Amino acid sequence: MKAVIFAGAKITDYGFCKEYLEDTDILICCDGGLHHTKTLGLTPDYIVGDFDSVSREVLEFYKEKKVPIYQFPTRKDETDMQLGIRLALEKGATDLILFGGIGSRFDHSLANAHLLLWLLKKGIRARLVDQNNCVELVDKPITIHGKVGDFVSTIPLSMMVKGITLTGFEYPLTNRDLALDDELIAVSNVLAKEEATIYFTEGYLFVIRSKD
Repeated sequence: MKAVIFAGAKITDYGFCKEYLEDTDILICCDGGLHHTKTLGLTPDYIVGDFDSVSREVLEFYKEKKVPIYQFPTRKDETDMQLGIRLALEKGATDLILFGGIGSRFDHSLANAHLLLWLLKKGIRARLVDQNNCVELVDKPITIHGKVGDFVSTIPLSMMVKGITLTGFEYPLTNRDLALDDELIAVSNVLAKEEATIYFTEGYLFVIRSKD
């Protein structure tokens, strides 16, 4: 089951959203994320948050549509994004697309990236996406498809990612280890083919597809 979750980080170009919205089973908005669905003309299935960052007019617009709303106090342990993720899991989602989770607040962006590990350990696939990035955390080999020239970075989250072999890239690696505390961080590799593979034997690895 696929869930798309909108949080409140700024989105200036919505063109990237279309491909990720296809085949969505559940659409959840977190607080200020309602501005994004309003712009896109979408009606979420559920709304969560403390509603300190959404305008009253937009919130009332969706209240009139009778969308189920889960309101929480401003003083809480979870971010609004976390609340949306928990609700998606309660509804049975196994594949999450997280919009509006990469923004000007680095602490929020980093926290959302680290939530990918919590989700991965639960067997949930999750991607943190904005107009320039698609961030996924993996613990097993992965094949990716794209255009020749696309940027792909492979950055360790665990202290060590062992046995990395990259094929289909301009800068290949063969059976190399990447350490979290090493200077080799494998940023801005480039697809040399439309299909490329990232193989490794152990660890947690961020696979980040980016564009300028």
